Order: sequence, then structure tokens, then C-alpha cells
Amino acid sequence: MTGTRPSRVVVITDFASVRGGASKLAMLQTGLLSARGVPVTVFAGDAGGAMPEGVQLVALGGARLLEQGRLAAALGGLWNRAAHAALRDWIATQDDPRIIYHVHGIQQTLSPSVLRALQPVRARVVLHAHDYFLSCPNGAFFDFRAGESCARTGLSAACIARNCDKRSYAQKLWRVTRQGLQDRETRRLFGTAVTVLIHAGMRARLAAGRPQLRTEVLPNPAEPLLPAPADPAANAEFLYVGDVHAYKGVFLLAEAARRAGVKLRILGDGLDRARLAAAYPEHCLDGWADRDKLAESMRQARALVAPTLGPEPYGLAPVEALLAGVPVVISDSMLLSSDIDRFGAGVSFAAGNAASLSQALRRIADDDGAVRRMSARTAAAAAEITTTPEAWCDGLLDIYSGLLDAASRSPAG
Repeated sequence: MTGTRPSRVVVITDFASVRGGASKLAMLQTGLLSARGVPVTVFAGDAGGAMPEGVQLVALGGARLLEQGRLAAALGGLWNRAAHAALRDWIATQDDPRIIYHVHGIQQTLSPSVLRALQPVRARVVLHAHDYFLSCPNGAFFDFRAGESCARTGLSAACIARNCDKRSYAQKLWRVTRQGLQDRETRRLFGTAVTVLIHAGMRARLAAGRPQLRTEVLPNPAEPLLPAPADPAANAEFLYVGDVHAYKGVFLLAEAARRAGVKLRILGDGLDRARLAAAYPEHCLDGWADRDKLAESMRQARALVAPTLGPEPYGLAPVEALLAGVPVVISDSMLLSSDIDRFGAGVSFAAGNAASLSQALRRIADDDGAVRRMSARTAAAAAEITTTPEAWCDGLLDIYSGLLDAASRSPAG
């Protein structure tokens, strides 16, 4: 980093403890910046957890929406007055022209109200797009009723009319209301704030109807599970790692593996685990795995399968597989599929199509030479779609420097 260094970074997150991908990265960022001597304040909607030494924690003590009463969740999820007041007051009393405000997640505890509080410092705001919540009411551009990706523009008439929510149409309309409130606030931020994309392919969906959207692409960081690449051609077992939920394509995968007659191991837990185990008893469902168990399973895998039905922008499991030298069989709805195809580090299949996935599994199961060739290309693919934690922190500091340099030249700064 050669430009202006922030005097402090305020990390804004629903959770100041690891409860999913966004909060995990928020906490990783906190530790990395603090270790480099950058003062950090974590502004969190929950009660928080242990912080690195010297990190200031502003914890509001709230619960996630699903853990609140129905009325409290409905009202607070639209506009959390306490969160707005707390951030507004912090900015009024402690802001200085070199403080960066980095927003990781506001959907679970904080609400769009915090975006209103950020208006006075909008030239120094970073919005991290871990998903599609900036433009899609359900955050996934996925129609849970139809079981397929959604091409509708968020908040268009077609979007509002479609019952795509996994719970109910009433829930969809609530999400539409929240999206409208959020859009009102982000319109005032987009001209100066920077939105960090975890994959370049996100931009087309997020930028629709938002000509002022300023973006920077910064892939998520990952660290190798194994000290040296595995030898997947010597193995027979296919591996799935992640949430055991129908949306993730686990039933599709189980059926495809049955048709292909291949061994399948599933690491993870979730809403549909018991139903999946009952329907496909021939597969191994090991539940949640720690990092050592995950590393050993990756070492024994012929390929990792990422069968998600929707257009997910990123997946840690495919990236960890590539870093381990393991090819990836990936749904063509996932943004990483184009990178994996381009490098020849695996194969893609038609999202939601069990026959297409079964053919891909059978192809890899039968061809040791193809597996070796794919394995040899995984390192190049990984270098394209991920980075090290330290390089990720460098990238964040470069983005902050650009914002601060621009803000110093602007009256809005």
C-alpha cells in the first residue's frame, strides 16, 4: 500500500462472532488489520465475542431476526431504530476524515437503517457484496418455488408479483418492503461508496438499474487444507462439503451419484440431512467436520462436487478443493464454473439436471488420465479465484487508500 492509510476502520456487521461467511470475513478482516496496527472498531448488531487486543467493540446485543418474536422481527428487520441511533451518534462524536466504514452485513440484525446513518460519511463507505442482497429481495436471485435461478430485475413488477420465497408470499412482500427501504438509502451511497465484489460476474446483476455503482473485484481469501497436492486419480470417492439443504443441490447430487454408481461422502449439516439420509442410505453423511477431518476427506477425494442450484458468486469448498489439487464438478449456475471450465480444472454440468451431473460423475470416475490432467491445472485456477489472507488485506487497504485520496479532494469527504 502506497496511498493514504486509514486512521481507523469501522467494521459493520450483523454478527461480531462467526455465524456464516460474511461474519467470518468481517472477523478475519478485523484480526488482519489490527495485526498491522490499523485501529479497528467493530459495530455489531449482536452481543459480540472475543476481540483481538485493542479492537473497540460496539455491540448492540440484538438477536437475529429468526430468533426474535414475529412482530419485533417484522418491524426491526425493516428499520432498526436503535442501530441507526447508535451508529449516527458514534459518527457524530468520533469520526475523522481518515476513518473508513466497511459494511459486511445488515440483513440479520442491523437493517437498512444503518445505511441512513452512513450518509454524512458516504465518501468513505465500502459495501461488501457477499451475496446479491444489494439488488435482490431474497439475496440469491433464486426462485425457491420453481427451484431455479431467477432472471427478473429486483423490485420490477415481475419480481414483486412472483412468489419466489422459501416461506410464503407474505414473507416475500416483507422482503420487497425492506428492499425498497434499502434501495432508497443505497442510491445516496452508490455515487461515492465502493462496492466490493467477490467475483466479477456479480456486477451484471447488481448494476442493473444502478448506473452509479462503483465496484472493485476482490476474491475471498482461502488457505490450503493440505501441505502438498493430493493424488485424486488414486481415489474413488466423490465429496460434497457444505450446508445440507435442497437449495444446495444435495438431493440432485445424491440421485446423480446413485445413477452413476459412484461413492459419495457428504460433510455438513442442515435442515434436510435426515430426509437425505433416509432417501439415500447408500451414501455416507458424516455431519459437520472440523478442519482436520475436512483435510483428510479432501485427500481421499477423486473430485469435489458443488451442485448448488442457484447463481452463487463464490464457494469456499470448491476453492479449497482446487488448492488441494482436487478437480471440481460444478453446477453451471455458479459463477466459479466459468473459471474452472476455462482452466480445465474440473467439469461443469447443467444446473438442476441429474442426468447431466450423473454423466459428469461417470466421466471422472472412469478416466484416471483426465483426473490427472485436471489436477495439474487446479493451482492455476485457484490463483484466479482466490487469494491469501495477507494479499486480501493488502487489497482492502488499497481500496481504502483510493477512497481516502478521492474524499480528500471532494467537499463531500
